[in-house]
Amino acid sequence: MGSETPDPRSIAQALASQPALERVLASLGHAASEAYGRGDRSFPRGTAGLDRAECETPYGNVAEICERGPSTAVEATLLAVLLALANAERFPSAPETELTHARELAWVGLSTRVNALSVVDDVLGEERLRPLWRAVAALAEPSKAEDPAIATAALFALSLSGSEAARSARDDLASRSDDALVRRALGRPAPEPTDARLSGELGPTPRGPIATTLLACTGLLLLSRGARLLGRFGLAYRQPAEVRLSPRGLELSHRTELLGRVLRQRETVIPLANLAKVTREVRYPRLGLYLGLLALALGSYVGMGLLVDGARVPGGSFPMLGMGLLVIALGLGIDYGLSVVSDEVRGRCRLVVEPKKGKRLCIGALDPTRADAMLAALATRTTR
Repeated sequence: MGSETPDPRSIAQALASQPALERVLASLGHAASEAYGRGDRSFPRGTAGLDRAECETPYGNVAEICERGPSTAVEATLLAVLLALANAERFPSAPETELTHARELAWVGLSTRVNALSVVDDVLGEERLRPLWRAVAALAEPSKAEDPAIATAALFALSLSGSEAARSARDDLASRSDDALVRRALGRPAPEPTDARLSGELGPTPRGPIATTLLACTGLLLLSRGARLLGRFGLAYRQPAEVRLSPRGLELSHRTELLGRVLRQRETVIPLANLAKVTREVRYPRLGLYLGLLALALGSYVGMGLLVDGARVPGGSFPMLGMGLLVIALGLGIDYGLSVVSDEVRGRCRLVVEPKKGKRLCIGALDPTRADAMLAALATRTTR
């Protein structure tokens, strides 16, 4: 037999002729599950109730090796092959069952010298390997696992496997994980920090030209913007917000503050499938509309003044009309200053998020470079 460790495939072929192989496998698989349940880090003594003669193999007696633990690479490989074969019938099965048995294999490999996950590619068929490696990939995120050590062992085994099934599971894990350790182990670059999150302030969504015109002409624009100014500077009214691009989609968390106290806190998740449009507003948006309305208000004020002066009608309504037009001009000026100029002066921008279902959201006071980076990352993710 020589001192060289035999290939796991050769061991599996030699074991196929063992008359009591099925009984040995069933006993060993059951013992591994029990040991995992107990947290026993010694190798499972899995041949209880079996005759020693039934446990004899060309590579050693399985019963004796289990009692004292593997002492050579040959014995460790033998037990690893047996443990992999013992779990063959468990894949495929229910997802919860697959996950449990994948966790057991990772735990035994972490706790002992017997690493069944290192030999499964040699002894199991493709129809078994695909669900097995899929279950291993589901475990392999240390930052999200109940037991990070098991998750790390699963990640290590997944990264070393050369099978097509493991490669497919790695690609799927790498596409959905934002765990830096996972991405490094799988050879994928970590996402840039600039596209991860943005901090700004929630604000009113941009209105259309008709709504802006109507609000300005009725004086409601001046009232609403005046109230917002009073709240901001007189009552310390704030709506700080944070936007994150995560595997769940676009996440927005924001809170409402008044006089330094938090009145309300809310988090909204918009899945990528529900996103209709996310836009960064261009420099000085809707400038033409505001200038046109201001020109209309000022032109009406001057024109009406000349008309009244010419007609010299006693008791003319020019002062009242002038006051109304002044209200329109002030409302437009304050609205444009708060919604656009304030961000532009500070070198900031706004993002408008429009879901397919649900109301639009507007987040202002954002860094333009980081906003562009998030939009680029969002475009990449939605085109996969």
